[in-house]
Amino acid sequence: MFGLNTFYLKLLLGNIKHKDNGWSHTALSLISGGLSGATTLCMFYPLLFCQTHLAAHVGPLVDREYTGLLDCIQKTVHTNGVRALYTGFAIAANGMVINKAIYFGAYYSFNKTILDHSNSLVSNKEKDAKLPFWIRFATAQVATYLSQLFSYPLDTIGRVLIVQTAQEEKLYLNARDCFTKLWKSQGLSGLYRGMLPNMIRSSGSALILVLHDEFKWTLSKMGFFGGDIQDD
Repeated sequence: MFGLNTFYLKLLLGNIKHKDNGWSHTALSLISGGLSGATTLCMFYPLLFCQTHLAAHVGPLVDREYTGLLDCIQKTVHTNGVRALYTGFAIAANGMVINKAIYFGAYYSFNKTILDHSNSLVSNKEKDAKLPFWIRFATAQVATYLSQLFSYPLDTIGRVLIVQTAQEEKLYLNARDCFTKLWKSQGLSGLYRGMLPNMIRSSGSALILVLHDEFKWTLSKMGFFGGDIQDD
């Protein structure tokens, strides 16, 4: 996903610099993040489908509906066809686009904005401009929290639709029906159920984002990427 985001950034941004056109740079950074998330989801959604099913069916192995990944795929395809592996894909894609747009786009935009307005935090040489690790981790954490906040309800609806594929009686007709019934029965808390552990776990995602940045910076110093440290 990081590679895809870098690809889309280079494709969309071209020669646009944040310090020259901040709004366009930010908008295109958000779009590139969303595209990277959507592309990744298209390729790996069946695995997410099976993961959700396997996580929902706990207990003794003999009582579980699925014994593993391959068993889940085989039984789902045999019962409902290949299309069933993409149940809830539309709502999950919307959630993924929002999540990764903020995760990647907000992180890079925050850092660029700070760099443009806080020269005392970085080296005098523009080519060596890099924020301290703790500032980049803070912006990554904020970006991660925001991505979770805005995308989590869609993620909840997607998981609910996936789980009900194994049930004979379908409680929800589609994503809109699922949202309406959850809102009426549980309110906002129902859409954000389980979000707190997810937010705590998100610190790992923020750290990965910063470490990827650090790794890319190190490689650029070694002569990789043609000296292009980070997308401007």
